[in-house]
Amino acid sequence: MLDRQKLLIQLSQLNQQMFAQSDQALTLAHSIWNRVKDDATLASTIQAQKWSLLVPAWSSILGQTVQIKPQPHPYQILAVDGSQIYYDRHQAVACYLINVGSVFFSYGLIKSVVRMSSAPCLMMGQEPDQQNSVDCVNLERERAELACAVDQAQKIVAQADGVPFVVLFDGTLIFFQAEGQVQQKEKVLQNYFKQLQILHDHKILHAGYVSFPKSKELINVLNLVLAEFDEKNLDRASDLHRLTDMDVAQFFLSVGQRSIIFASKASVSSLYPKDLKPHFCYLNVGLEIARLEFPAWIAEDERLVDLLCAIALDQALKGSGYPVCLIEAHEQAVIKNYDREFFYRMMQKMTQQQNGVYQVSKKSLKKASVPV
Repeated sequence: MLDRQKLLIQLSQLNQQMFAQSDQALTLAHSIWNRVKDDATLASTIQAQKWSLLVPAWSSILGQTVQIKPQPHPYQILAVDGSQIYYDRHQAVACYLINVGSVFFSYGLIKSVVRMSSAPCLMMGQEPDQQNSVDCVNLERERAELACAVDQAQKIVAQADGVPFVVLFDGTLIFFQAEGQVQQKEKVLQNYFKQLQILHDHKILHAGYVSFPKSKELINVLNLVLAEFDEKNLDRASDLHRLTDMDVAQFFLSVGQRSIIFASKASVSSLYPKDLKPHFCYLNVGLEIARLEFPAWIAEDERLVDLLCAIALDQALKGSGYPVCLIEAHEQAVIKNYDREFFYRMMQKMTQQQNGVYQVSKKSLKKASVPV
C-alpha cells in the first residue's frame, strides 16, 4: 500500500528543485533557438558529418512555419488501433488474443457516414519460457493493425471519387521495434515495407500521429550548437537533457501552425526503401504539439503534407485536442477487464469440453481474489 503522506513530503521537497531546473533549461534552449532559427547555414553544418546524437535532416530555415487551416468538408478518414491479451505464464494454455479496431468517417457536404468495427484474432502462443514473448505479440499486433488498415483503405479509395482520403495511425511510422528483433528483423521489416508500398502504389495519404512526442532531435541540434559542434564539449549541454522537441516547438509554433519538414536519420530509417523513408513535422493542434510522420513520397509534395496536417488538425479540434478518429478506434480496439475474464472463461470451457484440465496457477487465483 502506498503511504501517501510520505509521498507528499517527498514531492514537496522535490518540487522547487525540479521546476527551477526546468525553467533554467527552457531559458537556455530559447536563447540558443533564437540564435539559430534563421541561420540558413545550420542545416548544411549539421549534415556535414555524422554525430553520435540523433539529429534530423532538413533543407530550409529551421524556424520557418506554415499556417494550416482545418480541412473543410468533404473528406474521409480511416483510423485503426489494436490491443492484446498477452500470453499469461500463470495460465497453462499457450495462446494470446489480438483485437483490431477501426473507424471510418466520411464527412460530406450534406450528410456524414460513420462505420466502426473490431476484429478479434486468437493466436497460438510460443513455449511458456520463450524470451521476448511480449515483443513478439506487440509485433504481431502492429502487423495486424497495418494489414487491416491497408485492406480497408484499398476498398475505400476505390470509391472515394476524388474526395480527400487519409489513413491515420496512432503512433510512429518509424519501426524502432525491429531494432531489438535481430532474428526476425529482416522478415518483420520486409512485411512492414510491403504494406506501406501498397499505400504508396495506390497513392493513399497516411500518417502516424504521435501525441506528446518525447523525441529529442531538435534538442540535439541545440546541444550541438551549445557544444560548438564539438562532441567533446557535449557535457556542457547537459542542462537540456530534461527537455523534448515539444518544448522547443512551443517557442515558435502557434495554434494551427506546422514546422518545416524533417527527414528522420534514425538508424532503422536507413533500411527503408527510398519512397518510404520516414519524414515528420510538428503541428500545434491547440492543447498540444503533435508529431506527424509520413513517408518520403508525401514529404516531397508540401501540398500533400498540408492536407494531412489540415485533416489531422480538424480531427483534433473535433476531439477536443486529440483526433476523434483515433479516440474511437481505440474504443473499438480496447479489451476491457470483463472481456479478459470472458476470454479466460471460454478457454477454460473449451479445455474442459476436450476432457482436458485447465490449469491456473495458485498465484493467479490469489491475485483474482485476495481475502481480507
